[in-house]
Amino acid sequence: MNFIIFNLADGSQKPCDLANLSQSLSPNCEIVRIIGNKHEAIGYVSHKTLVHFAVENANYAHQNYTKDQDPKVQNCIDLTRKWGQDQSSVSADQLKEAADAAYTAAAYAAYAAAYAAYAAANATDAAAYAAHAAADASNAAHAAANADKNKLNEQNRQGTFILKFFEVE
Repeated sequence: MNFIIFNLADGSQKPCDLANLSQSLSPNCEIVRIIGNKHEAIGYVSHKTLVHFAVENANYAHQNYTKDQDPKVQNCIDLTRKWGQDQSSVSADQLKEAADAAYTAAAYAAYAAAYAAYAAANATDAAAYAAHAAADASNAAHAAANADKNKLNEQNRQGTFILKFFEVE
């Protein structure tokens, strides 16, 4: 399955496959699926949507690829989810503090959770939260590899999660 990511901010286009979908997204982009010689619009990715994908990837990695469930990482995930439900319920400082605490856990799943929280906290810096979300997807895939799981399977799982989110799978 092939896709094109249209960046609506600068007009650029980036082709990708399912395994690279989660790492190819940026805020203010449109996902289009290529089916034969036709194009099907999948959905628009906002900052909030990108953070949602990032925190869910982090949570999956934390629950499935780490031996020890670190409460700092879980707190970071929980605060970021709370922000996703109501952006005024968690301050940028709280998110950054939780992200810093999770980051010290020094595991790929923890990095993924931290990047999701940083992405939520840094709403004014489009480049930063796009980079954080992409890093999160990579870190979740690395967490899978470190847990002796298949990295490609994790990347495909992330891509499928995105398609299900947009209700096309």
